[in-house]
Amino acid sequence: GEDRLLAGLTPEQRRASFDLLHAIPDEVAQVIEREGIDCDYRKGGVLYCAARYPEQEATLRAYLAKLHSQGLTDDDYRWLGPQQLAEQIRIAKPYGGIYAPHVATIHPAKLVRGLARLVERMGVKIYENSPVTHWQSGSLRTDKASVRASWVVPAVEGYATTLAPLGRYQLPVQSLIVATEPLPASTWDEIGLNRGQAFGESSRQVTYGQRSADNRLVFGARGGYQFAGKLRHNFDLTDSEVELRRYLFGELFPQLKKVRITHAWGGNLGMSRRFKPHMLCDHAAGIALAGGYGGEGVGASNLGGRTLADLILGLDTPLVRQPWVI
Repeated sequence: GEDRLLAGLTPEQRRASFDLLHAIPDEVAQVIEREGIDCDYRKGGVLYCAARYPEQEATLRAYLAKLHSQGLTDDDYRWLGPQQLAEQIRIAKPYGGIYAPHVATIHPAKLVRGLARLVERMGVKIYENSPVTHWQSGSLRTDKASVRASWVVPAVEGYATTLAPLGRYQLPVQSLIVATEPLPASTWDEIGLNRGQAFGESSRQVTYGQRSADNRLVFGARGGYQFAGKLRHNFDLTDSEVELRRYLFGELFPQLKKVRITHAWGGNLGMSRRFKPHMLCDHAAGIALAGGYGGEGVGASNLGGRTLADLILGLDTPLVRQPWVI
């Protein structure tokens, strides 16, 4: 959605917005280093691969041309031919791909727990297992208590349907993921991914993967949409859901077709009805909102949190002057 969001900007403004987005991994790195949070952070970039069909190469080359037409350069996104791609990742039928350096991989649960411990040390109380049943300007209600607050920030993303009227604007969709057993060094020598690179195949399945810090292949694909925009509550993946992901990564890495899968899980994410992220702040009502990240939430929520903080505090910074700030 960056083309729609950035369309009305001058080339200089557009470049500044891209620089802000691309700097998210470095911002995270500074915080986790300063605060001593171990979350398997590695900034190895991302590889968008044309891996199974020649049509994928045409799609990716068109995407790269569009990025370059918006002022980005080979320093941001550059084409890799099959041989160049093989220096980083070796897939069965490579047609080429795009490499972008502005991406890091992390263990998101370790990051969240580390951040929780950090804010608790700062004196913040975190209340879990206390579902909010009603919210409005200045107050929240749970089954056991009401809470008054100067500011309410519903950071619910994929769970917007649980707090009316937010469900009008964001729909839950699901993404499902699997992890293999730790793979031996000899297998990784065949595959590559030795710098913590993320990767994805350019297909409508929207695949994504990485080599974990403990040498598993972690691989996911978009899991779908529940009829009428319902949340999915059970993320014990069915055999067919697991095997689809095995099929997809087996097409890329035939040597892994029989490998043992030890973990399978998923989650609800928020998709805005207009396919655009949003960040907004109503000082009169004391409500600040961000969301619609469309599966990019690990990075976008970092930017959203910093942006909402500046909006609430009334600061005039580059963060609050972006096209996704309403």
